[in-house]
Amino acid sequence: MDTSTLTTTVATILAARTTTMVWRPDGPDYTDAETGIYYGRLAPTPDRGVGITTYAATDDLETFLAVRRIQLRFRGPRGDRAGADDIADAAFAVLQGLARVAGLNLVSRVSTAHLGADENDRQERTDSYQITIDNPEA
Repeated sequence: MDTSTLTTTVATILAARTTTMVWRPDGPDYTDAETGIYYGRLAPTPDRGVGITTYAATDDLETFLAVRRIQLRFRGPRGDRAGADDIADAAFAVLQGLARVAGLNLVSRVSTAHLGADENDRQERTDSYQITIDNPEA
């Protein structure tokens, strides 16, 4: 599974399995009431968002086992101390332990980091997940 497919697969799963996140890769822009999912960095607006990037990969050439890591960057609404945490918790409920779905064999969170508030008083946080890709040779 290539990087763009993995990123869009995770975005699609989050949008389909949460009531708060929206994945609209071709527009229109997200509304203030939505938590937009972005490929890569977060857009400046709306306040709530999730940016998805990949950052590490290992591939075993003998077993064809592929492991990827993704980082989700969460941003909550202005002035809400728990805003980013709430969005991250919703993503965790969907992704943690996800198995045998859409080419993903197993998903597990490996780290979290609170980033504090940005210049607009929107709390930010990152969570990293390790994803084992289904073995297409099996």
